[in-house]
Amino acid sequence: MRVSVVIPAYNEEENIKRLLKDIFLIFKGNHRGEIIVVDDGGYIVQRITSEVMKQLLSIFLPVFNEEEILEKNVMKIYEFLTNFVDYFEIYIIDDGSTDLTPQIGKKLAQKSGVRYLRFERGPSRRENLAQAFKKASGDIIVYMDIDLSSDFRALPKLIDEIQNGMDIVIGSRYVKGAKTKRVFWRLIMSLAYNNFIRFFFNSKIKDHQCGFKVFKKSVLLGLVDETGYDRLFKRGWFWDAEILIRGQKKGYKISEVPITWEHRDKGSFNFRRELKIIPYILELKMKL
Repeated sequence: MRVSVVIPAYNEEENIKRLLKDIFLIFKGNHRGEIIVVDDGGYIVQRITSEVMKQLLSIFLPVFNEEEILEKNVMKIYEFLTNFVDYFEIYIIDDGSTDLTPQIGKKLAQKSGVRYLRFERGPSRRENLAQAFKKASGDIIVYMDIDLSSDFRALPKLIDEIQNGMDIVIGSRYVKGAKTKRVFWRLIMSLAYNNFIRFFFNSKIKDHQCGFKVFKKSVLLGLVDETGYDRLFKRGWFWDAEILIRGQKKGYKISEVPITWEHRDKGSFNFRRELKIIPYILELKMKL
């Protein structure tokens, strides 16, 4: 028998947390079912299935000079995962930090299920992160930005899409139901960038760049091998888009899930620097 438990979101947040913990204890046994949290309009804001709870997840958190937020945000993710999944591992991927990030990362790695991996040569944007994916033990790989601009509580919805047959799932800021908060000029730049990729590469995806994605392990590792390692770091932030472009070329099933996203002040994006990726993009177009 499969059970669906519906919780109204107008409950106090602490009450919801207590209810979830009690129900999780039931589903972590042999029972099958799902927990659904709905808002006043009946819109599903959170959905967690018993199948997801029993799946080994590999979570990757790329970091560069994040001493101020690293421990706090890793622990938020850790506690959330502890509540909804039986088996998980968290990889902190240090892209060559020069502050106290290494010390904090090593301290966090003393917790069960947390790993710290440092690359001396960086920051590479995504290149070192991509190589780190090969360490994953789980069949599902997740990566998210450590500033938590994406609401990680949407993770069960993304994983559920994988369980339902998707190969790649994107936490998207530009599909119906998404809620975003950002400065206007960054919104314009992001929309222009995504529309350019859609036109230039005939991509069907609306949000290529959001740093919150879930993959089947076999799919992601195949794409990582195909894209290779850019030792000159010319590719920059275009890595995310290239992975999705190549995934579409291969016919992988890709879906976008609406998320809540809020712009954070700290970020490594630099418009002038990223203009240098234009020759790389043109070269990739010729190859594909």
